[in-house]
Amino acid sequence: MTTIAHSTSATRADKLLTIEAARGIAALLVAFFHGSHVVELAQPGRGAPFGGFFGFGHAGVPFFFVLSGYIIHYIHHADLDRPGRLGAFAWKRATRIYPLYLIVMVLITAKYWFAGNFEWDYWMKSVLLLPQSQLPMLVQSWTLVHEVLFYALFGLAIWRVRLSRWVLLAWAILFCTARVVDLRLPPGLFGDTVRTLASPYNLLFLLGMGVSWVLRHRTVPFPRLLALAGGAGFLATGLVENTGLYKSMAEHGLLPVLLYGASSACLIMGLVAAETAGSLRVGRIGALLGALSYPLYLTHGIAISITVEVARKLHYAGSGALLLTGAVAVACVAALVVHRCVEKPVATWLRNVWARRGAAPAFT
Repeated sequence: MTTIAHSTSATRADKLLTIEAARGIAALLVAFFHGSHVVELAQPGRGAPFGGFFGFGHAGVPFFFVLSGYIIHYIHHADLDRPGRLGAFAWKRATRIYPLYLIVMVLITAKYWFAGNFEWDYWMKSVLLLPQSQLPMLVQSWTLVHEVLFYALFGLAIWRVRLSRWVLLAWAILFCTARVVDLRLPPGLFGDTVRTLASPYNLLFLLGMGVSWVLRHRTVPFPRLLALAGGAGFLATGLVENTGLYKSMAEHGLLPVLLYGASSACLIMGLVAAETAGSLRVGRIGALLGALSYPLYLTHGIAISITVEVARKLHYAGSGALLLTGAVAVACVAALVVHRCVEKPVATWLRNVWARRGAAPAFT
């Protein structure tokens, strides 16, 4: 999950606050999705809060994937086939994902250790964000496994673009094969990596790169209407999923992944084009939501679980919707504290570390 900058002139780059706001809303959707399950378990027999409306909240993930593809291609398309820029790319991507993730993993590791179910192999794969046959220790970090693989493939294109095209072709063949053949590979790094590469989620990164290409080479007509259509399509897809009319995206169904991806692409394209043209503004709230998104995504499970457990011990018997809203609000406050007291200082320190090497890349 990354922030975004868009050049409005040769010398000035401004954050696109509409995209930042959408990124924060996507993180909130994921928080409400997980929080709904926590509250439902804490209040058995009462059903999901808000009548199960946030059952599609995990769809914030495909938005993140499309956005990530857009950002990486937009920022680094000029680096393709320029091996000398691979180091800066790898440093920027690694320092965007890992520092805060590793800090959160300290808490998760302690939880597993004191629960008596700590396993070194499982821990190592989770820390390094390697593909594995089960969810990692920090459940939502399965998405970061896909991010890391995408960064690796894009880094390959920076190193040798022709080689990356052959790898992309091999991946396309693997993906198509997986759609018609059940890949029964044994558990292990190779089998788990192949299964991860065969996931339809990877299409979303390519879709985001396509959005970047269109925005750089074409003028988007009626961008606000396109953004509205994308948002409406995203919501409609979610409401249809809530009815159970098609295979749940949580089970990696191809149809909902593509529907969420296509609507996310339209939403991002419309927002970027509209704000760049000066016809759409969201104000400082967009920057705040964007800043909260990554720490909220990583820490919301901890904050929500603690909040709901405290409410249970206080014998709270009120509305599940109110409890969920309060728990997510606590998670947002916690994420803001983490952002200002941990994420920003660490990012500044890492920027200075790179600057001492002679050239500090812009952290985005």
